[in-house]
Amino acid sequence: MISLQQQARRFLAHSSNARLFCSNTNRTIWASNQTLQSRIESALNQKAKISTVLEQWRQQGNKLNPSLVRGIFEKLRDSKRYPQALEVSQWMAERKICSLVPEDYAARFDLVESVLGLEEAEKFLEKVPENLKGESMYTSLLKSYAKSGKRSLGRAEAAFKKMRELGLLLKPSPYSSMTSLYSSIGNRGKVDEILREMKDNNVKLDSLTLNNVLRVYAAESDVASMEKLLEGSEEAASTLQLRTVLDMAKAYLRLMRLYGEAGKCSEDIYRIWNLYKKTGKQNSEGFLALLGSLLNLDDTKGAAEMYYKEYECSGLEFDVRIPNTLVSGFRKKGMVRKADNLMNKTLRNKMLADKEIAPLLEEWGKPSELRDLIKNLKDSNQFSKALEASSWLCGQKAINLFPEDYADRLDLTEKVLGLKEADNFFNTSIPENMKSFSVYSTLLNSYTRSHQNIDKAEAIFEKMGELGFLTKLSPFKSMISLYSVLGKPAEIENLLRKMKEKNIEPDSVTMNNVLRVNAYVSAVDLMDEHKSQWVDDGELKLEVETMEAMAAAYEKAGSILKAVEITTSKQEVYRLRDMIGEMGNEEYLSVIRSLSKLGDVQGAQEMYGEWEQVKGVEFDARIPGLLISRYCQVEGDEMKARQMLNSSRQKVNETEFKLFMKDMGLTLLFIPVVMSVIWLCTTFPPIIFMLMLGYFLP
Repeated sequence: MISLQQQARRFLAHSSNARLFCSNTNRTIWASNQTLQSRIESALNQKAKISTVLEQWRQQGNKLNPSLVRGIFEKLRDSKRYPQALEVSQWMAERKICSLVPEDYAARFDLVESVLGLEEAEKFLEKVPENLKGESMYTSLLKSYAKSGKRSLGRAEAAFKKMRELGLLLKPSPYSSMTSLYSSIGNRGKVDEILREMKDNNVKLDSLTLNNVLRVYAAESDVASMEKLLEGSEEAASTLQLRTVLDMAKAYLRLMRLYGEAGKCSEDIYRIWNLYKKTGKQNSEGFLALLGSLLNLDDTKGAAEMYYKEYECSGLEFDVRIPNTLVSGFRKKGMVRKADNLMNKTLRNKMLADKEIAPLLEEWGKPSELRDLIKNLKDSNQFSKALEASSWLCGQKAINLFPEDYADRLDLTEKVLGLKEADNFFNTSIPENMKSFSVYSTLLNSYTRSHQNIDKAEAIFEKMGELGFLTKLSPFKSMISLYSVLGKPAEIENLLRKMKEKNIEPDSVTMNNVLRVNAYVSAVDLMDEHKSQWVDDGELKLEVETMEAMAAAYEKAGSILKAVEITTSKQEVYRLRDMIGEMGNEEYLSVIRSLSKLGDVQGAQEMYGEWEQVKGVEFDARIPGLLISRYCQVEGDEMKARQMLNSSRQKVNETEFKLFMKDMGLTLLFIPVVMSVIWLCTTFPPIIFMLMLGYFLP
């Protein structure tokens, strides 16, 4: 049932005697009518009718001219006292104070729409004579439809069409309403149509329309259209709304990220960045987008320059995510020292150095960024800070955690607080459904760091097997490392067999551990077997520690030449050479090869000179070939290569030389060929020489 008050309001809105008032502000109204002002204020405070006050004032013989009442009406409307303003307009209409004009209807329409709603306003509009439905009335109607959004789209388009037919589209306001409506529903095509119609009708683009259109373009990150629109609207652009500026800034950031992901050139990123800076809304998100995009394009140098030259001088509040982004970029490019220096500098920042890190994480962005921070702190050996951040992350119920998050915290707990605390964390704080491969592998790695925990390590390894987690290298690698320290080759061979069954290939660290443990226990045959499989086939680069252990094992087993060829010390080569005693071609070959490999070219030359003086030893082309190879491959010295060739000629007599030619399977053109080879090795890449001199090489 409709209340009496609602009936009264509707009567006021639709009275046939209703008259509305033009907006002529009377700035002296309150100064000249203080008594009336006080009465009206009292009525407002008591929520009494303003029309009663006006009627009493009039009955007391006081004059109420149109300007005075219009001033009261406008004051009430401007102070957003819409029901009271509607009441005054009704009273004014009944007293027939002024003549009716289209603007009066427009003002009355706005009040009815504000107080009673759009539906009642439309009913009021039906009673307005057609000859008084002017531009202001249709503009008000269109503005009301635009505020209603998508549900009034059809009525708004009909009203706009009617205005077009009546030739009323001569001012920016109706265009602004339509662009506002189309902007709210994201209809880019209709917005462009409205702009074209404005241009065709020579209607100047106003600030409201410009803001509406820019927001539509910003939503699509259409920076090109934004720039074009701004270039032709300098005056309107000077009054951009804050919301528009923020939308534009977000559009620039989205475009920067898209360019970075799409592999655009760095120049595009810098161009968009400069446009973004013009919005005056630079913030941390902007720098994160800039650095992330440049790093995606492998422009690490540009990212570092923007960080040091722009971010550090920006005056923005310190945001640890920004240096953290650059640190991650440095590490991906292998620039470890730069990453560590920046991370240490970041941690010395007063904001981090003087406080715990956890409170800062409350304002953190994405969990992925926090995980990057934890990784960078770990890589920079800032384990305490990393543990603090990891503990905070694991304590957030709003963040979806993964087993890797718990694995990180487990590893950091062991590093900072010790294995006992790590054990306790594993047993009491990690949910069972989170104890995946990464968690067990981390715990196993912690146990294998000390030989005192071998029983626990073996138990965890067995448990991983039961859970089906022995499908990757890392658990085998950890156990082989432990067994290597303990000198248990049998256990290692058992693990290698299991790896082979599961098609798991060992990595360089594992191979070196296996070779070392066999060297330590003098299992030379097994060591040679693995060396043949991994080293001789070119799969493995031996570590210095491994080579020294193998050299000692060979020496102990009496394989002096093998020790000579694998040692990493030229002093050891000379010591082992003295142990050999009488030297033959094979012995000289091994010694000269090792000295040359270790960079002792002078020592290799001296050993070659010694070999030349030995009597009763057949000429062996492999020995001078070693030095010729060195001169051509490493030093590019044609002179020394020629001298070596002449030395070879002097070593053999004509008979020996012919036999040498026969053994080599060459013709008497050998000397010109060698001369050609020497020329080739100084003119072309060493690989050509190596191919042609293959017979000489060991």
